[in-house]
Amino acid sequence: MAHTGTEQAFKEGVNTIKKMNIDIKTLDLDKEMDVISVSSSFKGDFQFGRYTRIEGSINGTIRSSGTLIIGEQAKINADIDGKTVVINGSLEGDVTASDIICVGDTAQINGRLKAPKIDVSDGAKINGELIMARFHPKFKELENR
Repeated sequence: MAHTGTEQAFKEGVNTIKKMNIDIKTLDLDKEMDVISVSSSFKGDFQFGRYTRIEGSINGTIRSSGTLIIGEQAKINADIDGKTVVINGSLEGDVTASDIICVGDTAQINGRLKAPKIDVSDGAKINGELIMARFHPKFKELENR
């Protein structure tokens, strides 16, 4: 049985994704997830699995093989490499996603976003470059600019 806080974080993550009109069936969501709470702060290199929600602070690098949600209260100073990345908080760093990057209306980003699909909600603040391309040899040329 899931912990109540974890279950609540999961529901909030699903609601965030639904608000962005993303087909939830295409995501790999389940109730087994990692949650970094608001009061947590970490430095280093992190690797997460299927579903992760971050509300705290991270400095370093993040790799995710599934869905990564940066919550509204999160403060991230890291480069992120993932499959699906949803950003609602503060992010300083570059994000590369193999599927989609979703930027919520509360997001504040300073960095480059690279993915085949990028969805930006009204109100999001982005200072950086958006690159939408499939992952093929031509994409590598764009990446090295």
